[in-house]
Amino acid sequence: MKLKGPQLFSIQFVLVFAFFTSQADEIAMPTNTYSASSAGATSQTRFVIDYSLRLNMNRNSDQSSQMHFLGFDFFRNFSINGKDIGALLIQPYLIKAVRLNPHPGLFDDPDDTALQFRNVYFRFAPLFDGRAQISLGHVELPYGLEREYETNATLRQFGNAWDAGQKDDWGVAIDGYTASLKYDVSMTRGSGNEWRDDGDPYLLTARVGTRLDNWVAFGLTVVKGELWSPSGHTNERERVAVDARLEYRRWGFLGQYSRGKNNDVSARRSVVEVNWNYGYDEWLIYAQGYHCELGTETDNQSTMSFGLRFEPNNRFAFEIDYTADISNFGKQKRKLLRGQIRLRI
Repeated sequence: MKLKGPQLFSIQFVLVFAFFTSQADEIAMPTNTYSASSAGATSQTRFVIDYSLRLNMNRNSDQSSQMHFLGFDFFRNFSINGKDIGALLIQPYLIKAVRLNPHPGLFDDPDDTALQFRNVYFRFAPLFDGRAQISLGHVELPYGLEREYETNATLRQFGNAWDAGQKDDWGVAIDGYTASLKYDVSMTRGSGNEWRDDGDPYLLTARVGTRLDNWVAFGLTVVKGELWSPSGHTNERERVAVDARLEYRRWGFLGQYSRGKNNDVSARRSVVEVNWNYGYDEWLIYAQGYHCELGTETDNQSTMSFGLRFEPNNRFAFEIDYTADISNFGKQKRKLLRGQIRLRI
């Protein structure tokens, strides 16, 4: 995908905006550069250059491919006269694909460059005695297990796009606590990385779950929407999903099950994961299993994934992951070996 004028303007705008807001001390509290995992109550600003190199080896064709991710992570708290008014998060990335075949819809061909927005939103100060917060912009959808785990820019994923249609989308989100439950609701455009309104798409995603400070947790997610399509016709998407998490010492046991429909086609999917971590999550080893069923297919899709991540600090991470199909809707079974190095400066 060749970067067009509006896309170049978008990344120029967020770069300039990030720079000037980082200088705007007259309306903000004293600043302190920090990194994501060490943010504290007195930390007000961070600006981090983020680079990742991902290598893929398709074991079916013995062909290799690469993906380069270069972007920045900017975060800033704002206050007036000592009163918190909210926080800004901007995460734009240029992604270069090299011999990436097959390639996701973000790219036009196997060798392409695209602009991707991860989280780009303003999060307003808490309301109702801290029980609710509103975020406006390009937000992460509160779907299932992904809502409770940060997997952006990692090889470990839960495959939310298969169910919710998108992982991030443009719109508004509200989250908070009530009694012993945590709730998240988002109303978004239904077009993903770029704002597309032809066909009047929309996506409503809502999740309610138990609080995160327990060793066991449960969640319920509902999705209803019309997803944008390049054809000009929206695609109906409905899902109901349940998820569960259990932690025992260094072990984690995760599960998620969803069912619903894509237009008039029934769809079901289950995800399970067993993981083990060491230290303060410096080491993570996981095994995942996915099982998908579509009403139009006589066969199903079952996939296994095994991964390892080493992240000694918030500036460096190394990952490796192997994914293989047990079945693939009657098609050729896929086998993929991936490795990734990530640097944050």
